[in-house]
Amino acid sequence: MNEFANIFEFTKFRKFLAHYQAQRQLKEPHFSRTEFCNLLGLPNTRSYFNDVVQGKRVTDTMIERFENVIGLKGTEAKYFEAMILFDQGKSAEVKDKAFETMMKLNKNSQAILNPDSYAFFSNWYNSTLYAILEVLNVNEDLTEISQKIFPPVSEKNLQESLALMQKMNLICKNEKGFWKPTKESLATVQQCKSQMVLQYQKQCLELSKQALESKDNSRDMTTFTFAVSKNAQKKIENAVEKFKDAVRKIVSSDLEKPEVVEHINLHFFSNLTIENSSKK
Repeated sequence: MNEFANIFEFTKFRKFLAHYQAQRQLKEPHFSRTEFCNLLGLPNTRSYFNDVVQGKRVTDTMIERFENVIGLKGTEAKYFEAMILFDQGKSAEVKDKAFETMMKLNKNSQAILNPDSYAFFSNWYNSTLYAILEVLNVNEDLTEISQKIFPPVSEKNLQESLALMQKMNLICKNEKGFWKPTKESLATVQQCKSQMVLQYQKQCLELSKQALESKDNSRDMTTFTFAVSKNAQKKIENAVEKFKDAVRKIVSSDLEKPEVVEHINLHFFSNLTIENSSKK
């Protein structure tokens, strides 16, 4: 294991690089980001390391150079390459395969990568069924749930979902024999979600599409595009964050018995790429 950073504690290679460089410089003061560039064979490009940490793509040639400078070999090198592919992959399939590779390579019992967590968010209906258990009394008979859930899910898949949640200790049976979320499960689900957010959100986008096209499902969907200043853009970003915080507080402080399962997708992105340049 590298003495400056445990690579298996990271899922983002850019954070790993930044942490490694900072920790190594503490013991080797000369090991600055500029020195890192020199060791990468880029003496005339002092900003390259910073650029990578901030989002610049890493080529295959540079991947090998990073591994040589850091001293990554064997499993660590393969994990590093998988992390980069998970970040830079051009398709969901490539990213998913890279994530699976990361899970297989990470043997740390305290690893933040969890195969069960991956499985939980690999299908949207797992988290939906998890929420439904708060509203309805569910035992081994999933016929009613299969008929009511939107969009439809087979009883077989729902049974597998229950088994997965039981394995993850997210649910347990109450005194009446109904499956209910455990007290500790909410934090577990939220932690897993942060790791799988990209894949999970892609599925949620598809759910929104189906809800939009459905005549039977109730919905409230609004879409609009606008042009604003950068100052106004920041204000909107803050307003979005405040809205999300308000929803979280409403959910967490709701002491009444849950009666419905709701889904919110909130999207805020730019339709125009603006180059960061001082040129006029």
